[in-house]
Amino acid sequence: MATLKLRPADNAAAETIELSLERHDNQTGVSHVARVGETRYEAELEYLGSGQGWMRLKEKIYPFFCHREESRIQVWLAGKVHDVEIVPDTPQRASAAAGGPMSANLSAPMPGAVLKIMVEPGDTFEAHQALVIMESMKMELTLSVPHAGVVRKVGCEVGELVDLGAVLVELGAAEDDADESA
Repeated sequence: MATLKLRPADNAAAETIELSLERHDNQTGVSHVARVGETRYEAELEYLGSGQGWMRLKEKIYPFFCHREESRIQVWLAGKVHDVEIVPDTPQRASAAAGGPMSANLSAPMPGAVLKIMVEPGDTFEAHQALVIMESMKMELTLSVPHAGVVRKVGCEVGELVDLGAVLVELGAAEDDADESA
C-alpha cells in the first residue's frame, strides 16, 4: 500500500491530505482502494498507456490522464484538471551535485513497482548510470545518482511494490572498497 501526502500545487500554505492507495490486479483491469482520511473509494482502472486510461467509480466511467514532473502531479479527470504536489515527510536536502555529502541510499521517488535492477552488491557504478528502473502511474522511471560509487546492498526485488522513500539500493564510495581490501 502506498501513502502520499498531497496539497494543491503552488500553495505551500494549503492543508495537506493523506492519500493511501492499495492495488489489486484482477481479470478485468486493475482494482484500487483509495482512502482519503476516513473516506474509502473503490475504483477499477484500465490503463491505455502513457498515463492515460479509464476509471470506473460507483458504476460511472471517467477518462483520465496523469502527468508527473518531479513532485508535481497533474491529473485530468473527466474534463477537470487537478494539480497537486507531493509533500515530503522530511525536509528536502541539497543533492550531492550541489556540494552536499554523497548519498548513502537510492530511494524510491514515488510509490511504484520495481521493473528491473541493473546492479548487484559489490558492483561499481558511474555517475548517472541507471541502477533501477521502476514504474509508477504507468510511467517508467530510470533511477540513478549524480556520483560514482559501489553497491553495498540491494533492498528491493523485481516486481515488488514500493512506497515513496523506500530504500532501493544502499550505496558507498568506490574508495571505501579499496580501503577495506588493503
